[in-house]
Amino acid sequence: MQGNGKEEWNDAIDKARELYEQGKREMARAAQLAKEKGGEVLEIAQQKAEEAWDEAQKAGAAAWGQAKEKGQESWEDAEKLVRKYPSRAVGLSILVGIVIGALITRDRD
Repeated sequence: MQGNGKEEWNDAIDKARELYEQGKREMARAAQLAKEKGGEVLEIAQQKAEEAWDEAQKAGAAAWGQAKEKGQESWEDAEKLVRKYPSRAVGLSILVGIVIGALITRDRD
């Protein structure tokens, strides 16, 4: 008993549809899994970025505090020197003014 080609063709089409539907279901599951994993990865990346930002803020605040402290110390030291040697401070100020003036006028020529 030999079947006609039409039955075989229909069987092949049905099998292809079944495989196509199965492939669609597998792709949907894979897409869902990727979405879930992508969400997890995004959350982890956001958490790491927040941690890095917090660390950078802390480091920046510490550096700013140290710079401010050093600046205050330098200012206090300069005030002490000016009080101890006022004539030297005035002389140094005049010298610095002359040098800056010479540099400014030299560029104009």
